[in-house]
Amino acid sequence: MTPHSGSRRTAGSPHLELAVLLIGAVGIAFEIALVRVFSIAQWHHFAYMIISLAMLGFAVSGTALGVLGARIRGREELLLRGGALALPAALVACYEISQAIPFETLQLASRAQQWVWLILLYLVLSLPFFLISWCVATSLLLRPDRVGRVYFANMVGSGLGAVGLVGALFFLPVHTMPYALAGVALAAGALLAGRRPGWWTATGVLAVVLAASCLARGPRPIRVSEYKGLSYALQLPDARVVAGVETAISRLTAVRSSLIRETPGQVSGYPVSELGPFPEQTGLYFDAGGVSPVHRFDGSLEPFAYLDYVTSALPYHLVREPRVAVIGAGGGTEVLSALQHGAASVTALELDPGVREIVGQRLDEFAGDLYGRPDVELIIAEGRGFLASRAEPRFDVIQIALLDAYNASAAGVHALSESYLYTVEALALYTSRLSPNGVLAITRWLRTPPRDAIKLFATAVEALRRVDVPDPGRHLALVRSWNAATLIVSRRPFDTDRVEAVRSFAAARGFDVGWIPGLEPHEVNRFTILDAPAYHEAAVALLSAESEDFLRRHPFHVRPATDDRPYFFRFFRWRSLPGLIRAAGRDWVNFVEWGYVALAATVAQALAAAGLLVLLPLALFARRGPSGSGRAPVAACFGSLGLAFMFMEIAFIQKLMLFLHHPAYAVAVVLTTFLFFSGIGSLHADRRRDRPVRRLAIVAALLAIVSAIYVVGLPVLFEVGSGWSDPARVATAVTVLAPLAFLMGIPFPTCLQVVSNRARDLVVWAWGVNGAASVVGATMATLIAIHAGFRTVVILSIALYIVIPLSMQRLTRPES
Repeated sequence: MTPHSGSRRTAGSPHLELAVLLIGAVGIAFEIALVRVFSIAQWHHFAYMIISLAMLGFAVSGTALGVLGARIRGREELLLRGGALALPAALVACYEISQAIPFETLQLASRAQQWVWLILLYLVLSLPFFLISWCVATSLLLRPDRVGRVYFANMVGSGLGAVGLVGALFFLPVHTMPYALAGVALAAGALLAGRRPGWWTATGVLAVVLAASCLARGPRPIRVSEYKGLSYALQLPDARVVAGVETAISRLTAVRSSLIRETPGQVSGYPVSELGPFPEQTGLYFDAGGVSPVHRFDGSLEPFAYLDYVTSALPYHLVREPRVAVIGAGGGTEVLSALQHGAASVTALELDPGVREIVGQRLDEFAGDLYGRPDVELIIAEGRGFLASRAEPRFDVIQIALLDAYNASAAGVHALSESYLYTVEALALYTSRLSPNGVLAITRWLRTPPRDAIKLFATAVEALRRVDVPDPGRHLALVRSWNAATLIVSRRPFDTDRVEAVRSFAAARGFDVGWIPGLEPHEVNRFTILDAPAYHEAAVALLSAESEDFLRRHPFHVRPATDDRPYFFRFFRWRSLPGLIRAAGRDWVNFVEWGYVALAATVAQALAAAGLLVLLPLALFARRGPSGSGRAPVAACFGSLGLAFMFMEIAFIQKLMLFLHHPAYAVAVVLTTFLFFSGIGSLHADRRRDRPVRRLAIVAALLAIVSAIYVVGLPVLFEVGSGWSDPARVATAVTVLAPLAFLMGIPFPTCLQVVSNRARDLVVWAWGVNGAASVVGATMATLIAIHAGFRTVVILSIALYIVIPLSMQRLTRPES
């Protein structure tokens, strides 16, 4: 078989690359939009599970083209136009069908029917990705001698789609995105129609039908799980939605009801007859899940006396008239608590800009202009990033509020939430931003069996040890109610007065003391009595020389989270599962972190689906042509490429999230930079075709060197640049990532050109294998990061890039 046998350049699609650019933009934008949709409808880790399996559509398209084989030769243009015409309808229809499916993630363990709905979701959501990949793959077949240019268009389009979608979410609700993207896909179809009146007519008719349908009934709203907090709130007899706003970060919904009563943990010992009832509240729900109450406030702080009867009030009994920083201000509960306790000033840090609009504008009369007071400053910023960027002023109290709903915490739905708020490095930073007499207060929900507060205590101990505190135990205090605990980290050692203040505060309110310096065993486990004083025993062990043995033996993963492994909410250990099942029976699912189990299931499902839907069909048809001998090295090469690219991308999204101080910025900047400059690299590879194996080896070596420099140097850069402006940090991130992304863009088109020159049917085999590996790689990277850290993910990526030239060397040997 001669190179390009049976293939030809497209004759009538002069705008092919531009159409591919638009289709690539639609693909990545639809993916990000669906992640947001299912974060609202369910929870974010299930969103990634669904997207991972739906993305198999990319790989399955390669399988379909490989199975069709010679039967599509000469029909590539027709198939491309057909796929482009079907794409807009699929984007709208599949989104609407997905929101009509009554899937509930928390019923997967109890109702078998939910697995049917889950599989149906996979099938429905895979179709748009199948069509997107179908269009790109057929375009590659139409440009066999210029695969680099087509790949360049796809990658640049994907980069533009990522930044465009994130930008659009600041102005348009996410449930309108499938309809807007259908318009972009229609434009791509029009470019491919050329001068063919029939295709123009079909495109026009489809545009009219979609527009009329959308205008007649509007975009279909997101179906929210019945187990999310907003769903519960709306079932209250007098509940009504009073305000709502949507940003790129989250959807905020304000619900008014006389029965809404949200408190920062158990309110214990509050004398209602003397101090009056709790003030009226409006529930502010983030992505229909976590809730932060907005209080009716007329300027008087007397109705908020109840906030002195929760564990998070403890720091105000240790410091008088403090300057306070509240991380995660939300609806303002902790701000009101600080004011009620006589704070001199409050700096309210809130990541979501929608909070300013809801509390400061939509509910300004109800909330009493809380964030407009002269002694309160609301700053829209990520808390850790704000503190890292300012060495001054020093705060007397840094308060980290309860940032998630109790029901979400109990369900373990945050297990995969990367949080740089609760790492060892973060706690060390907070401590350094305290005044000499200042204290850090962190409040967390409690779960059974005990784990959250134990992990938090372990993190604080390690943070203090890293900043050379000789006796961490003298700087720590822990008090708990039945459902919440507050950890105090003091800049100076606890003296007698402060120890007695903790004892008096806890005793008067019926709280248990888990740790203070000099605490005696008979003083613990007095009010909310546990089978064993687990928190005190854990504190003693963690402060002793046997702390490592304690961390290793504990049934839950309570080892401190770090910036390299920022998964504070991951507690699950596989070795503990048999014991949980024996102890709890069928209720064992209530004691594990659903997010982690879902991730492991996703990796297993992705591997199985990739094998059954991609690799097995292609292998069965491998004997159809003389190119079968090249399939093993092609599989090794493009499998390594798919895994390596996703590993590197996921790792650097996480690394840059810490530097850019904003998750939306990190996703947009990293995805756009990686995809755009990878596209530039692919264009460079298209122009340099000589000695491909040597070029791949050089690229692998350069990637290893650059990655090693980044692993060592980026933490230093992040520390130096933490105080720079947002534009400066974004420009720095792009500058840093561009060389890495450029190098990562070279291998795929280089290898694909070699494959295309060898045999046409190997192109779709390579495309399918790469797609399958990419699907697996996205979730596997997270699983590896949880256990071994992002640095290990980067190292594995480099090892995979080294496999690529070795595989290509086998493929370029002359066939016997």
